[in-house]
Amino acid sequence: MKIFFTVIFFFLNLTNIFGQDIKEIFKSNKYQKKDYPKFNGKIEISKNIFYHFGDKILKISLENKKYEKFFSLGIFNPDVLFGKETIKQTKEATFDNFFRTDSLAICCFEEMKKLNPNSKTKRFKFWVFRTNVANPTEYYIEFYNEKANRFTSIEQFIENSKMTFFYKGAVII
Repeated sequence: MKIFFTVIFFFLNLTNIFGQDIKEIFKSNKYQKKDYPKFNGKIEISKNIFYHFGDKILKISLENKKYEKFFSLGIFNPDVLFGKETIKQTKEATFDNFFRTDSLAICCFEEMKKLNPNSKTKRFKFWVFRTNVANPTEYYIEFYNEKANRFTSIEQFIENSKMTFFYKGAVII
């Protein structure tokens, strides 16, 4: 019987053991909606996966190409999420920068439709891989479009949206 209750307790607490429950984050004081600026520098895309934000480069693998405009229009601002200095590329690989955090790759960018509170707000999650770190970190991000309604397509939503929230979640194991 003790084993039975241990197993039940384990399964009920999976989110506490292996990560955070994102629903709780949006209900907590960690959720503070703000208006974050767009990236105001030059944005170029090469080979359909390398996004150059000024002198910074992100490798972004999008499973749904409809979300590409979040990045190409600068609505997704890497300077806000990761800091202005954390994603600059360096050419020299020495022991000092073996554990550097300047090279980032993003994948698994997907909408969390069940967590969207209304048609003006869309919430997403994605994984960030850092150079020389085995496991990715999950991030959560929110975009807001004042003009959106339930008939607004994702392309129209993106055109007039702004980033209003982001949260660095747990490391994915």
